[in-house]
Amino acid sequence: MKKILAFAAVAVMAVAGAFALDLGEIKGTWQDKNWDANWTFAADGKIVLTKTNGEEVFTFDDTNVNNFKPVVNSNGVGFSFYCKETERSYQFLKPITLSTDLSMTVNPDWTDTDYTVAIELQK
Repeated sequence: MKKILAFAAVAVMAVAGAFALDLGEIKGTWQDKNWDANWTFAADGKIVLTKTNGEEVFTFDDTNVNNFKPVVNSNGVGFSFYCKETERSYQFLKPITLSTDLSMTVNPDWTDTDYTVAIELQK
């Protein structure tokens, strides 16, 4: 029984370590073609939402993001957070595929209808 528990503990630490590495690697710009919007994940930890013409819409950072947490499920790995200022929660997942797309889900406070879309990595 001790061997099983030890193996489980090592597996959990390995998954957590791998997730932290992947989360740090999410840098770049992904486009939501439905809204002509770009989501840029910066090296300094900020997430900047801009229109495709470059006009800044919103910057998510430590001052306005709450409940930032990792997400690991059968659909992929990623993170989620809530922003009181925009009155929405956000989830970004890297699906378990070879694609560079991310799955984004936006959950507005005022409705039960979520917005889910695949956002494409821009080169």
